[in-house]
Amino acid sequence: MTIDKQQMFTESYKTQHTPWDTNITPPEIEAIIAELPVGKALDLGCGTGTNVKYLLEQGWQADGVDFVQQAIDSAKIKLADFPQDQYGVFCHDVTQLEQLTELRAPYDLAIDIGCGHGIDADKAEKYAHDIAGLLNPEGIFMLYAVQPREDSSVGLSPDEVRNLFTPYFELVWQVLSDDTSIGVPAGWYQLKRKA
Repeated sequence: MTIDKQQMFTESYKTQHTPWDTNITPPEIEAIIAELPVGKALDLGCGTGTNVKYLLEQGWQADGVDFVQQAIDSAKIKLADFPQDQYGVFCHDVTQLEQLTELRAPYDLAIDIGCGHGIDADKAEKYAHDIAGLLNPEGIFMLYAVQPREDSSVGLSPDEVRNLFTPYFELVWQVLSDDTSIGVPAGWYQLKRKA
């Protein structure tokens, strides 16, 4: 049985059952923002705009993309006090980024917190390629992904992350652990676009 992920997430936002939407920027993102000079960032699967807001607060320009209109509508409300020329949030499919002409590439940083690990295998390679194409040479890509498990249709193993992204990126570091909020193995990865 094929799961319509867009419909599933849309229903989750309608019923306000969104346990992934913590309104907290992860410490891994705070740390990379502290390391990098201020620039432009892209949040893939941005949800209600928590990380876009954090980036704006740190002086960055930031764009976010999510395929659920309710999430984007919430993000627009959350970001309404920021200058509109500093950000954009778009309801769009991250596997078709080439169609999103409003993006302000090239970016210095791309973030994917739990989006790419749910992309169908036949679209994943294009997704990796497209992210690299939107980044400056040596731009940073921060990826959070749960590991595959039998009871779920989402997940990327460390080997899958390497196979998928290292044609375009150098793996700088990875940290594997159990995500205690959902009780599953997961990983954070920092990747640098190959020049």
